[in-house]
Amino acid sequence: MSITLWKPEPDVILHQALGKCAEECAELSQVLARCLIQGFHEAEPVTHKLNRTHLFEEVADIMAALRWLFDVLDEPFKGESERERRKFDGFKHWQAMLKADESAPQQGGQDAYKCPICAEPFKDDDLCATDITEGTCHAACLEGSPVVDLETGEPTDGPISTFRDVDTDDIAEGRANG
Repeated sequence: MSITLWKPEPDVILHQALGKCAEECAELSQVLARCLIQGFHEAEPVTHKLNRTHLFEEVADIMAALRWLFDVLDEPFKGESERERRKFDGFKHWQAMLKADESAPQQGGQDAYKCPICAEPFKDDDLCATDITEGTCHAACLEGSPVVDLETGEPTDGPISTFRDVDTDDIAEGRANG
């Protein structure tokens, strides 16, 4: 078994700025989990601090740590970048998809769940794919559509991800087997 040998960042200030960003990210992660588990509008049981208050405090801490890191790196702490705009636009498309799913009919049966593009009912053995705005569709209906990396928002040359054996009950509940 081989290991990669490396040494810590030698610049003490940069080392600390990187470490502080990591620490603040971990604290934000904890409060995000608390909001998911206990509820955004609920209070922490011991301190009685509202989860939403704690969340906004940790976001402010992250912003301060990032500003310090950029300052240490002698990089401008820019406003919105092109990548941030693309990522935000992707999140807004995702939000619209989730909102549309909330208003989808909740009764079962194959006839109730149709491809949003061709309006044909899904069958259990159909080859399907997920579109960021339309949700689950027949893969053939998305042929020729651009494929985007959901992590970066960048277009890719790769094929669209597909899955078979769609269980129409899972579609009714917002899940797809893949």
